[in-house]
Amino acid sequence: MHRSELNDLANGETMTHSGQEIEAWACSKAQEIVLREGFNLIRSARDGNNIEIRLHSMTLAKVIAASLVEASSTIEANQGK
Repeated sequence: MHRSELNDLANGETMTHSGQEIEAWACSKAQEIVLREGFNLIRSARDGNNIEIRLHSMTLAKVIAASLVEASSTIEANQGK
């Protein structure tokens, strides 16, 4: 998966600051991910659709990975300043 794809999965939102702003961004992003992707996963589990469960599980994992990559790259960029 390319960085641009990961960023797209995280809705293209980027982090540009450090410290408390990064923490606030992470909390906001986590809430957004759980509300959006978690709801889709719960719905597919409720319906008992194994294909959708797998699809939504993978999407949830990709979005979490995208956020972690974004956080990591921002921290590295801020350390280089």
